[in-house]
Amino acid sequence: MDIDRKTVVQIVVSVVAVGLFIGGLVAVTGAYGVTETVEDEPLDGELEGQIADFADDGEEATGTFDGLFENDFEGAIQGDIDGTVDDGVLTGELNGTILGAIDGTVSGDINGTVEENDEATFEGTLTGSATGDTGTTLSSDGGLVLLGLIAAYIILLPVIGYLIERHDFGDEE
Repeated sequence: MDIDRKTVVQIVVSVVAVGLFIGGLVAVTGAYGVTETVEDEPLDGELEGQIADFADDGEEATGTFDGLFENDFEGAIQGDIDGTVDDGVLTGELNGTILGAIDGTVSGDINGTVEENDEATFEGTLTGSATGDTGTTLSSDGGLVLLGLIAAYIILLPVIGYLIERHDFGDEE
């Protein structure tokens, strides 16, 4: 099967058009992307993970938590736990760091079950707050530019396809 010039041009134009669109997305994000600083952003959701160096002397339970927070977003949390355990239920405070939609510090109250195996595992809730920087989001002006970019792509691609279809490549026999 021989590939004619028209097919090669169509493939090259398609690849270039997709590349230009991706380049446009990167440019819009760079020009209109914003990182916001949040202070005492409320967090209320599910928390699960492992507690390293877990110690429970009957009055105080301590350890280093490493796990995942889930609610409207997910974030990796690491930090120190200080609380009490009553009938397998850990109640206390967590102070540490969060990485995800918010990159910064986190503090709050935890409540949930703790299982002491080879490594203590925790499953429960976190009610607290986070302070830090959010991930990059698109500003409202950037949203309009993005819509314009999509519209231009949708309009331009069929026009280029029409011009390629109408062009005589001289390889017809």
